[in-house]
This record gives sequence, C-alpha cells and structure tokens, in this order.
Amino acid sequence: MAGITFFHYIHKNTILHKMDCRLKLLCLILLSLSAGFATKWLHYFVIICIITLAIIIARLPIAALLKDMKFFAIIILIVFISNAFTIPGEQIPNFPISNVSIQGITAGLRFAGRLIIILMICTAITGTTSLMALKNAIEWLLRPIPFIPEVRIATIINLTFVLIPLIFDNYVEIISAQKSRCIQLNKNPIRRIRLITLPLLSQSLRRADEIAYAMESRCYSETRSSYIHKTNKIDWIILGTCLMILIFALFL
Repeated sequence: MAGITFFHYIHKNTILHKMDCRLKLLCLILLSLSAGFATKWLHYFVIICIITLAIIIARLPIAALLKDMKFFAIIILIVFISNAFTIPGEQIPNFPISNVSIQGITAGLRFAGRLIIILMICTAITGTTSLMALKNAIEWLLRPIPFIPEVRIATIINLTFVLIPLIFDNYVEIISAQKSRCIQLNKNPIRRIRLITLPLLSQSLRRADEIAYAMESRCYSETRSSYIHKTNKIDWIILGTCLMILIFALFL
C-alpha cells in the first residue's frame, strides 16, 4: 500500500477529531476567506501559525505531510513564476532577467502563500474528519436551502474525497512499480508520461466502478434518518478564534 497521508483521515483522540464537523466546515470557510483577504505578510504569518498549531494539536504527521506537498509544488511554482513575469512593475537591480519585477515577485509569493494555506486547511480538515461525519455535516448545512438535493450533493462530495486519496495512492504505487522496472532509463518523456497516466486512469476508473457496484449491491438510497449533531464549548471557542482571524485579516 502506498505510504501517502495527504487527504487521508488519521484516527486520533484529539480536540479537533472530536469537534462538531458543522463548525469545522465553518472554520474552513472562515480561514479560507482570511487567506483570500490577507494583504500583509503578518496576516499570512498568523494564519500559517494558527493552522500549523492546529495540525500539531491534531497530532498529524507533519513530516509525511510536508513530503506529500511535492505533488502540489509544481502548481505553486507555476503560479509564482507566472505572476513574477506577467505583472509589470519596478525592475530588480542587477537581476539577469529583465522581465521580472518586484511587484510580480510579491504577488507571486502572496498567491503561493494562499495556495499553501488552503492546502494546509484542507489537510487539517480531512485528517481529522471521517468521511461519514463530513457527509452528515454537508447534508445538515444544505438542508435549509430549497430545491437542493442535499443528500445527493453530500454523497457526491463524499465520493470525491474518497477518490482523491485513492488517485494519489495509485500514483505512488505506479511510480514505485515503474522505478522497479527502471523506467528512468527511458529518455523519451512522452512515453514515460504515457506509461504513468494510462495505468493511473485505468485504475481510477476501475475503482470508481467498484464503488458504484458496491453502493448498488447494498441498495443505497437517499431516504435515511438524519444524524444528530452535538457541540461543546471548545468547538465554539475554535470557531470564534477563526472568526477573529478573519476580522484581523480584514481590518488590521
């Protein structure tokens, strides 16, 4: 089995694991908005420190999560480079590349920081929330909205979070299998990509079919009793902290 921890639920007995998932999703929204509205480096520093503290409290494997960040490093790098070259501004003194501006680098760092914050938030949420709790919370949040099939939408989101880790796991397994067959000796990049993407696509589609057949064989239905949610004081304190972070990013 591939040793990847990103977007996987890791069972622990911590405050965040016991937190009401409804409030946890609200915290996700508040922290994501805080990252979007952040304009100063102090805002990014405070938000990253808070999320890092949450990951430590949840006792998630930080070293493994940092290792798994390599899957998103290329996206973060592309965002940074595109902003550095496309945003006009003051040129960097004595820099060999003339198209790079100070404003572009600053904007690139901000966008990269927002992506990193969002990845950290998603890691903290998925690592401390079981898929069933996530599904029940989404149903509860969507239930007051008219003409919205909350059970169906919650099931779709739930299956998405089931398949994303499986895709990463399959990717790691395929890479390990290809390395054991010395694929790195093949100098043709197109053939190397084909040898990775086609098995990955095939395994992902097959796994999706297996999940669909399993749901059908168990007579899955959208008609079921509602889950009873419970909150405590600590949950509301955490939600209030996330709200204060949003206010800090907006007005300070």
